[in-house]
Amino acid sequence: MSFLTIERLTKTYDQITAVDAISLDIERGEFVSLLGPSGCGKTTTLQMIAGFVEVTSGRILLNGRDLSQVPPAERGLGIVFQSYALFPHMTVAQNVGFGLEMRRVGRAERDRRIAAALQLVGLQTMADRYPRRMSGGQQQRVALARALVIEPDLLLLDEPLSNLDAKLREEMQGELRDIQERTGLTTILVTHDQAEAMALSDRVVVMNKGAIEQVAPPETAYQTPTTRFVADFLGRTNTLEGLCDGRSVTVRGQVWSLAEAREAGPIFVAVRPERVAFGGTGLAGKVRKRVFQGSQWFFAVESEAGPIFVLAPNGSGTLPAVDEDVHLAWSMEDMRLLSREEARVG
Repeated sequence: MSFLTIERLTKTYDQITAVDAISLDIERGEFVSLLGPSGCGKTTTLQMIAGFVEVTSGRILLNGRDLSQVPPAERGLGIVFQSYALFPHMTVAQNVGFGLEMRRVGRAERDRRIAAALQLVGLQTMADRYPRRMSGGQQQRVALARALVIEPDLLLLDEPLSNLDAKLREEMQGELRDIQERTGLTTILVTHDQAEAMALSDRVVVMNKGAIEQVAPPETAYQTPTTRFVADFLGRTNTLEGLCDGRSVTVRGQVWSLAEAREAGPIFVAVRPERVAFGGTGLAGKVRKRVFQGSQWFFAVESEAGPIFVLAPNGSGTLPAVDEDVHLAWSMEDMRLLSREEARVG
C-alpha cells in the first residue's frame, strides 16, 4: 500500500461536484503538486486531506490509517497556508513552538525542536524577532518551520509562495525543495503556477473541473500530455487539426510518417513552440508578432493551419521580422498526437 492513498474521493455542494471521484497514490518521501486552474478542485482536495472539509464519499488512507473520522489536529499533518497566519504578538520562536505547546511537549524538548526547525529554514538568528519586522520570504520560512517542528507525517502546502515577488518566489522554490529533500517529508503542494509545480515536483497531478487529467513526472506531462487540456495548461502549445491514414499524419499538405500504425481518422497534432523552427519547406506563414523576452524571442505566425507560436533562443541567428513570409518545420518526434476524445478541452 502507498503511504497516502486517495480512493474515489468526492465532494459535492448541493448540485455542484467540486471533486469528482478522484483516486491517487503517493509514496513516502514524494513531492507531489496538485496543479490546475481556479475551481478545478485542487484546494478542496487538500482541505479534505487536512480535515477542514468533510468528505462526501471516498476514503483517505495515510500509512494505512483511515482519516475520515480523525479530527484535523490529530491527523499528524503540517500545513502552510497562503497567508502564513502568523501571530503578530508572538516572536518567531513563539510562533514556531505554538503547535508543540498545544501538544504539551516539555520545555526542554520544545526548545530543542524549535532551534532545529529554525536552523533548517535558516532563521536561527531571528528567534526573538516579531513577524512585522520580517520580509515576506522570512515570514514564509517561519510558517514552514512551524509546520515542520511538529514532525508531521505529511506536509501540505496551500500556495505558500503566491504572495512573494517573482525573484523571491523563485529563490524560495529552490529552498523549499532543498528542505523537502533533506527531511524526506512526503509533501503535497497546491498551485496554479505551472512553472512552480514543474520545478518542485516528483510528479504533477493536473486537475480540471474536479477530475484528474494526468498524473506524471513534470517532464513527461509536458512532453507527452495525454489530453489537449494538459497540453494547453502546461505551457503554451500549438494544437493543429490533421488527418491520420494509419501510417502517416497530414497537416495542410505536410506529411509525417508514423513509426507505428495508428487508427485512421481525424486527429489533433500538439507541438510546443520551442520545437517549431523557421526555414525549410514546411507550412507557409507570415509573422504577425515578434516579442523580445530576454533569453528568447516569441513569434506569432499566421499559417495555413491557423495561428502558430514559435519560441527562438536569443542569439540563434537571423530571425524574421514582422510581416515577413516564413516556413515552419518540426519533426515527428516533436509532435504529440491526440485523438478527438483526448483533444477535448474543459
